[in-house]
Amino acid sequence: MKKILFILSISFLLFSCISIQEAQNVVELSQSHQRIAVIPIRANVERKIWMNQEKHADLCRVKSEETQQRIDRYLQFYSRNGSLHAEIMPVDEVNSLLHGAGYPNTNLTNNELCSLLRVYAIIYGRIEVLEPMSEAAAMMLSNPNSMVTPITNIVELDLYLYDAKSGKTIWDSGQINRGQVGSIKENMQRQVIRRAVRNLPYNLKKRRYKKAYQRLNGF
Repeated sequence: MKKILFILSISFLLFSCISIQEAQNVVELSQSHQRIAVIPIRANVERKIWMNQEKHADLCRVKSEETQQRIDRYLQFYSRNGSLHAEIMPVDEVNSLLHGAGYPNTNLTNNELCSLLRVYAIIYGRIEVLEPMSEAAAMMLSNPNSMVTPITNIVELDLYLYDAKSGKTIWDSGQINRGQVGSIKENMQRQVIRRAVRNLPYNLKKRRYKKAYQRLNGF
């Protein structure tokens, strides 16, 4: 896989970077996908000292479903504007079939998931939302003359595209957003999801994918 690294600056409140790896023939493979599905995204939300295990597990479950739905909404946007040709399997239908199969308690391979959902590819991944320092503590440490930059929020997102025909992950992205005082976790999560979906190989408005698609079709 070839690796592409982007460094993006998003105001003084946020530091962000995205790393993308993709198969050489990623456009050829992704353009053959007629139907794709987004499965629940594994999530970990920082556990506060007052949280019991049940409360923490519930927060992680909600974050998993929320992230899955956000990815789906951005994919639907690209579908409506003509950038994405593949049919996107409804999230409710995906989750209903997975629940019926006992997933995630029942371990299923990516190929088994594709067969169960009857799709050409699945999008899966993990998100982690951390708060290494409180806003109050960060403000106390902040000093215009100091080299220290307190980080109050961290959002990590790894997203993968698995191709059923080749039996391989043909694209993946990794992002880490670090927010300073005043950063908002929900906004940071939207940003990493939007950027990851925008860089999926289905988006033929992206220059590198558009050129590959043109070469593939002899334009």
